[in-house]
Amino acid sequence: MSRVRPVFLGLARLAVAGLFLAACIAKIRDPGAFALAVHRYRILPGEGVNLVALVLPWIELTAGLAVLAAPARLRAAGALIIAGMLSVFTLAISLNLLRGIEASCGCFSTRADAAVSDGWNLVRNGALIWLSLAVFLDAFRRAAPRPPKDSSP
Repeated sequence: MSRVRPVFLGLARLAVAGLFLAACIAKIRDPGAFALAVHRYRILPGEGVNLVALVLPWIELTAGLAVLAAPARLRAAGALIIAGMLSVFTLAISLNLLRGIEASCGCFSTRADAAVSDGWNLVRNGALIWLSLAVFLDAFRRAAPRPPKDSSP
């Protein structure tokens, strides 16, 4: 069992970081198209849409790099930020599904004809939240200060 845990956590880190690094590329390349994808959710006012379209991809990039290659404390922060973003994304998708608004999630493609969000996006996000929290807990434990060993006889 002790061999399985490090492998699982390593794969979880690769999966979460890899997905977020892949997801930010199209958004960084074309913030205008990503702004349109965010606008289609009909949740944020215009100024909020533009701010999210400009800032969110860089947060995704930074958090993904932290999960992939940073020391434990920064890895924990990156994983927690990713879990938070995924929670917000899941809430936004859920809200649109409840309101009957058909919009692409904007995750990996900013194209207008990208697949519309559905229940599978919620399942995927739930799994990614779980993996992100596993990475967070592991990194948090590794970053926690250890009490000094008692050297008394």
